[in-house]
Amino acid sequence: MKHIIKKIFFITFFCISLGSSCIKRYPGQPLGIRNNSDHWIYCFYPYWYSEDWTNYCYPDTVLPQKRMPQGLITPNHTTTVGEANPNWEKIFSEIPSGKYSVYFFMKKVETQAEWDSVRANNAYYRKDVTHQELINNNYIISYP
Repeated sequence: MKHIIKKIFFITFFCISLGSSCIKRYPGQPLGIRNNSDHWIYCFYPYWYSEDWTNYCYPDTVLPQKRMPQGLITPNHTTTVGEANPNWEKIFSEIPSGKYSVYFFMKKVETQAEWDSVRANNAYYRKDVTHQELINNNYIISYP
């Protein structure tokens, strides 16, 4: 009988430890960018592992001086960006205003001169969201 109890205990412990390894580390999902328009768009999002990323979130809404890569999003399509399981509580705790910003462009900005012009003329559409808004929208930020 003692031997059977040890086996049951071992099997139970093994199943619990196996199941807990599949649990997500953080609640939430990866960031999704949704293009609700009928044309291609490009976007820049401040990546939370990059240097000074919070400088590009609301209310400091000027694009970085150095040209940054932009992601392409096809018409009526959603693209996920960043990592698969971000720690949204930590990310939003680092943003003083509590609003995360994504910048949208009508065409790809390919040179530093084009980037400088876009920055100087505010030739972009920006969307700012709170953590709760992101949760309510299933971690998707939509354009427009």
